Amino acid sequence: MSRLYSLPLLFAALGLAALPASAQRRAGGNPFTPPAATIQYAPDRDFDLQHLKVELDIDWPNRKFTGASTNTVAPLRDKLTVLRFHAGKNIEVKTAESGGQALKFTRDGDIVSVRFPAPLAKDKALLVRFTYAGGAIQGGGFGQGDGFHWMLPNDQNKEKQGFWTQGETAGNREWAVTWDYPNDMTTTETITTVPAEWSVVSNGLPQKETVKNGRRTSHWKMTQPHATYLMALVAGPFDIKKDKWRDVPLWYVVPKGFASMIDASFSDTPDMLEFFSKITGVKYPWQKYAQNAMYDFGGGMENVSSTTLGVGNLTDFRSGFRNMASLNSHELAHQWFGDLVTCKDWGEVWLNESFATFMEVLYFEHSRGKNAYDREVDSNIRGYLAESRRYKRPVSTNLYRDPEVMFDSHTYPKGGAILHTLRRQLGDAAFFGGIKKYLTEHRHTPVEWEDLCRAFTDFSGINCEPFFQQWLLKPGHPVLEYDWKWDEAEKAVLVSVKQTQDTSDGTPIYTIPAKIGLIQDSLSRFEVTLNATEQVFKIKASAKPSAVLLDPDHDFLRELKHEFAPEERLAIVKHAPVGLDKTVAMQGLLADGASDTDIQAIAAVAKADALRFPALGSLDELGRLEREDLRSLWRGLLTHLSDARRGEAIRALGRLKHDPADAKLLIAMLSEKETYSNCGAIATTLTAWDEKAYATEIEKAKKLAQRPGRARR
Repeated sequence: MSRLYSLPLLFAALGLAALPASAQRRAGGNPFTPPAATIQYAPDRDFDLQHLKVELDIDWPNRKFTGASTNTVAPLRDKLTVLRFHAGKNIEVKTAESGGQALKFTRDGDIVSVRFPAPLAKDKALLVRFTYAGGAIQGGGFGQGDGFHWMLPNDQNKEKQGFWTQGETAGNREWAVTWDYPNDMTTTETITTVPAEWSVVSNGLPQKETVKNGRRTSHWKMTQPHATYLMALVAGPFDIKKDKWRDVPLWYVVPKGFASMIDASFSDTPDMLEFFSKITGVKYPWQKYAQNAMYDFGGGMENVSSTTLGVGNLTDFRSGFRNMASLNSHELAHQWFGDLVTCKDWGEVWLNESFATFMEVLYFEHSRGKNAYDREVDSNIRGYLAESRRYKRPVSTNLYRDPEVMFDSHTYPKGGAILHTLRRQLGDAAFFGGIKKYLTEHRHTPVEWEDLCRAFTDFSGINCEPFFQQWLLKPGHPVLEYDWKWDEAEKAVLVSVKQTQDTSDGTPIYTIPAKIGLIQDSLSRFEVTLNATEQVFKIKASAKPSAVLLDPDHDFLRELKHEFAPEERLAIVKHAPVGLDKTVAMQGLLADGASDTDIQAIAAVAKADALRFPALGSLDELGRLEREDLRSLWRGLLTHLSDARRGEAIRALGRLKHDPADAKLLIAMLSEKETYSNCGAIATTLTAWDEKAYATEIEKAKKLAQRPGRARR
C-alpha cells in the first residue's frame, strides 16, 4: 500500500511512499507505548472461509447500493452454533440464511453473529448468505477512511462519476459481509450492476458481461485464494488499454479523457513483471494484472491482480523519466509480498510493506543502475531516521494502538533498508534463494516473521535468527562514530569506531559484518566486525591513505555521525563508491572555498559522471560560482542523459555572461522531447540574457514549458 492522501513534503523529497493520513494525524505522539498501545493478536476464527461471492446493484443517482454476500465456510471446531462475520457501519444487514433457511443474527459493532438451530459439524462446508443495503457513508479519499467511495462530480469536473473500494485494513466490510482479517484466505467473485456506460474492473478474470435496460452487469472471478482485504471494485466511465506480458493479460484503466497518459504511466509494466518474476524465482502468480487510476485516490493499493492508483499520479513523457515507476513497482511487488503471501496480523505488516519498498529499490537498480539503487537506500535510511527522532519501535511488534499506525516509516523505509542490509550480509545467491523458498513454501498462506527467517536459514545454512532479533524485533538502530590516524612506525591505519546509540530503550549493541575503505589512488576494502561499544581496528598499509571510509558501500542501516576532514574530501569525490559520499564531500569543498585545482577536479568527475542517473547529486552549487572556466563543462552537460543534469547546465550557463553560441545550443534543445522544467529554465535564461532579441524563442520555450491540465478531483 502507498496511500498518498496528503503527501508529506519529507516523503516527496525522499521519493518514499507516504503514510496514510490517519497515521499522519497520530504522528505527534508515540502510538506504540502503553496505555494507548495494547498487545494485539490476530482474532480467533470460527471457520475457514473457502469462497466469497459478492453481488452489488449500484443506485448511482441516489448513491446507494443493495448487496448480497454468499460465504462458503467450513467450521473449524465441532458443535459450533454461532458463526461470526464482519459488517461495517456502512452496511445495514437485512437477512441471513443458509440452505434456504432464515437464520437469526445479532450485531455488536462490526461483528455479525449468526445463530444456527443445530450444532455444525467441523470441516463440513455450508453456505451463509447475507443481504444488505449500504452506500450512504462516503468512505476513502483524502483521509476519510477506507471502504466504499463515490467519485462525485464537482464544480471543477462535472463529468466525474463512479466508485472505488479500499480494503486495507478493514474497509471491505463496508460493502461485503464476510471475514475481513488477513489470517484467512479465500477465492472470490463479484457480480456488479452499474449504469450501462460504465466499466467495472475487479480481481481475477472477467466471466460474463450483459447489458440490459440501460444497466451493465459485470461478473469477475478470482480462482486463487487471497486475503479478503485485497478484494476490490472500481467502476465508472473509463478509457482502457489492454496489453499482455507472456500469457498474462494487462489492463491499464484511467478515467475518460486520460488515455494519452497511459503509455508514459504504464508501458514499463511488462519490464517490471519480467524483472520481479526472475529475481524472486516465482512467476507473476495471478490471472491478470490491472492498474486502475481513479479520481480521489491518493497513492496506490495492491488489490490482488487489480491495483488501484490515484489519477493524480498519472504522468507523461515530458514530466521526467518514468515518474510513476516508483509507485507502480511498489504496488506490483506487493502481488508477491502481501498478496501471494500475506501478513497474518497487522503487527507483521512489514512482511508486506518493507518488501514492497525494497523491491521498488531493486527495480530501480535494474532499470536505472547502481547510483539509483544507492540513492534510494540512503533515502530510505533518512526517511526512517527522521521518524526515529519522535519514537523507535521494533519493526515486527504486537504492541500498537491500532492497525493504521503500523503504516509508518519503520514499516516502509526502515524495513526496506533492513532487507538491503540482509541482502548485503547474505550475498545475492543466498538472499534471493531464500526469497524463492519463502514465496514457494508459503504461497497463498498468512505468514509471520519466523516463516521468512526460517526460509533464509534453511536455504543458506546461516542461522538468520540473530539478524532478525537485533534488526527487526528490537527498536532503534546503530549510531556510529569513527575517526582514524596514521601510525608511521607501524605502517598502519588505526580506525576507532564507537556505537553510541541509547540502549536504555532496548536498542542493542549491534553485531555487524562491515568494511573499512582506504583511499589511495583507488579504494581498498578491509573486512571487520562491529560488536562492541568501542573498538580499534589496525589496518596495514604501505603509506598514509588520503581518506578513510567506514562502510564505504553503505551496506547496512546506520546513523553515521562523522564529518569528512577537509584534506579527505577531494579523494572521496574522486574515489568513493557511493554517490552520497561523493556529493557530501563536494559540497564541503565548495562551502569552504575550493581551490582552482579542486574545482577542476570536481568538474572532471562531473564530466565523467555520464549515466542517466549519475552518482553526484545536484551541481547547482558549482554553477553558482559563475566561473567562466567551467563554461565548456556546462555546454557539454546540455546533452547529458539526466533531465536534472541538463537543467543544472542550463541554469549554470544562465549565470554566465551572454554568449550567442550558448543561446544557439539552448534554442536547439527546444522541442517536444525536452522536459517541461528544462524548457522553462531555457525561457528564464534567454530572458535574462536578452529578452528582446530572443522574444520569439522565449515565447516558444514558455509554450513548451506549459504542462497539460492537472487531473481534476
